[in-house]
Amino acid sequence: MSVTELLQRSELFAELGLEKIEQIAALGREVVYDSGDIIISEGDPSDEIYVICKGMVEVEVSTSMPGPSQPSSIVRLGQGQTFGEMALVDRGARSATVRCVQDDTALHVIPREDFWALCNKDTRIGFIVMRNIAFDLSFKLRHRNLQMGMAGGEA
Repeated sequence: MSVTELLQRSELFAELGLEKIEQIAALGREVVYDSGDIIISEGDPSDEIYVICKGMVEVEVSTSMPGPSQPSSIVRLGQGQTFGEMALVDRGARSATVRCVQDDTALHVIPREDFWALCNKDTRIGFIVMRNIAFDLSFKLRHRNLQMGMAGGEA
């Protein structure tokens, strides 16, 4: 499957036409990782977004247990899924470590600065992508709050 086809199926780029998707795809480059490779580390600066073209990655966060912090797996992501999208919103530190869990995992890497330059030329792209990020963050926050409420004995 081509990068353009993957971006068309991604919720992050939902409602963008083929021409705009092709412009975004043209910004990136392919990078291949092997199992065990760390793609991004929690706390590092964020300046790229990643689209998984082939393979699988695992997202891990540090736990706040007594003693040294231990990584805890949150989710595995596969073909067509994205990570690092918060780099499009701000320049904050990475909130998780992403590790490759399958040899020959191919990622399409889109630099933040190039994406923003495109958005400055075509504000519709920026509006739609930022709206989609807001929807995703809202969903995740609600889901997290529901889980925390249930853990605390609330229904």
